[in-house]
Amino acid sequence: MPSLVSRLRSRLGVHVLRVSRLLRSRASSIGLGLAPVLLAACSPGPPAARPDVLLVTIDTLRADFVHSYGQAAEITPRIDELARRGALFETGIASSTATAPAHASILSSRHVRRHSVGPFNGETRLEGVETLAIRFRDAGYDTAAFVSNVVLKARTGLDRGFDHYDDDMPETEANRLLLFERLSEQTVSRALEWLAVPREAPFFAWVHLQDPHGPYTPGEPWSAIAPELPLRTDRELPVLKVNRGRGGIPHYQALPGVRRAPLYAGLYAGEIARSDEQVGRLVDAAEIHSTRGLVVALTADHGESLDEDGFFFQHGHAATPEQARVPLIVVAPGVPPRRIEGVVSHVDLAPTLLELAGLPALDVSDGISLVASMRDGVALPRRTVISDIGHEIGAYDADGYWRVRVFDGGRDFQRWQRLAEGSGYEKTDGPELPAEIEAYLRESPELRPAHAMSPEDLERLRALGYLPPRASVRPPGPSGTTE
Repeated sequence: MPSLVSRLRSRLGVHVLRVSRLLRSRASSIGLGLAPVLLAACSPGPPAARPDVLLVTIDTLRADFVHSYGQAAEITPRIDELARRGALFETGIASSTATAPAHASILSSRHVRRHSVGPFNGETRLEGVETLAIRFRDAGYDTAAFVSNVVLKARTGLDRGFDHYDDDMPETEANRLLLFERLSEQTVSRALEWLAVPREAPFFAWVHLQDPHGPYTPGEPWSAIAPELPLRTDRELPVLKVNRGRGGIPHYQALPGVRRAPLYAGLYAGEIARSDEQVGRLVDAAEIHSTRGLVVALTADHGESLDEDGFFFQHGHAATPEQARVPLIVVAPGVPPRRIEGVVSHVDLAPTLLELAGLPALDVSDGISLVASMRDGVALPRRTVISDIGHEIGAYDADGYWRVRVFDGGRDFQRWQRLAEGSGYEKTDGPELPAEIEAYLRESPELRPAHAMSPEDLERLRALGYLPPRASVRPPGPSGTTE
C-alpha cells in the first residue's frame, strides 16, 4: 500500500491533491466549472525532472570553526569542498540556540514563537503545521530522516512527513548517562543503507550528525587534528557543579585530566573533523545513488560558546553570535560557486529547497527563497531574522543585531553594530526597539507536549540499570540538557 500511495502522489502531485480536496469540501463556494482549469493550472511538472535533495544538519557547529568561514586550521575539507561548489551564505542565523526548536524552525519555516515546539528542548512536540517533509512526500518523494540526538526522537513530532524516521540511539553520553545519542559513523551508515535501495521516485533525506556536541571525545585520529587551538583564556579552568554557568567547564563537559581551555577547543575541532569526514562519505554516496541531479544543503542547529561573556563550551543560554551564527551552504544544479553577503535564516531553507525542487513554498512561512541570490547573484532583501530561546532573542539584520532579554514584567535590550571589516560587533547606543521586534515579542506559541518515551527507550534504560523494573521515566527537562 505505501508504494501505491507513493505512486499516486508522484502522479498527481501536491497541487492536484490539495485542489481536489478543496473542490470537494467547498463545492458550494467555488464554481464546479473552474475545477478542470484549476487542476490543469496547478499540475506539477514531471516527477522525473525533480532533483534528489539531501539536508545535512550538524549539531553545535559554530560557523567560524569551518575553514571556509575563517577557521585557520583546515579541519573541514569536505564541507569546504561543498562551499567551493555552491553558495556559501556569510551570515546564517540559527532560529534557536537549542536543538529541538532550531530543527522545528528548519522543517516548518517558522520562527520559534510560531510553532508548537516553542523554545523548549525535548518537552514539546511539532504539530498542526505543514512541514518541508510533508510537502516533499505529498509531491511523490521518498522521504527519510536519520537523527542522532535524543531531543530529535519521533516523540517530538519532527518525524512528520517522513516515510522512514531512524532515531535509534544506541550510545549514552559520557557524563549524562540518561541521555542517548548516536555517533556520526553509525548515523551515516544507516542513511547509506537507505540510499542504496533502488527507487523510482526522487528522494528527500535529512541526516543529523551529533559529534561536535559535548562532551568532546573525538577519539583517534581526530583528537590529533588540532591538539589545541588558541582562545582568549589559556589558564586551567575549574569544573562547575552544574551544566551551565560562567567561569568554568560545565559538569557534563568535564574530561579526566583536561582543564586548559585551548585543549578543549582542540577536542571540539576534532569532533568537527570527525563529522566532516562523515559529511564527505554521505555526500559521495548520495551522488552515486542520485540519478536526477542532487541538491545538498548543509547547516548547523546552533553554535557553541568558547569564552564569550565568560561562558565555556556551552550553548542555549544566549542568542548571541557565537551561538546563533551557523554555516549555511547549498550546492545545486545551475548554482555557480559564490559567497553571498546578507543575513539568512534557518527558516529560509524550506522555501529554498522547495523552489530548487520545482515545488511551491509552504502555505505559511517566515522564510524567503534564496534561489535568485544563489543562481543570479540578486542581492538579499534587508530584513530582520530571529534567534529565540524564550527568555532571550537575537534579532539580526544587515547592520548588526538586537539582544533582547525577557523577564517577568518587562524586557531590556542592547544594540550591537557590525564592525566595518565584518569581524565582529560592538555595542552602541541604539534607538528604540523596532516595532516588528516588539510585535514578535508579544507572540506566544501554542505549545504541544511531547509524547511519552517509547517502551523501547524505557527498556534500554532498564537494561542499563538506570531504572528498576516497570518504572516510569519522565523525559529530561531543560535543567538537565543543553542540546
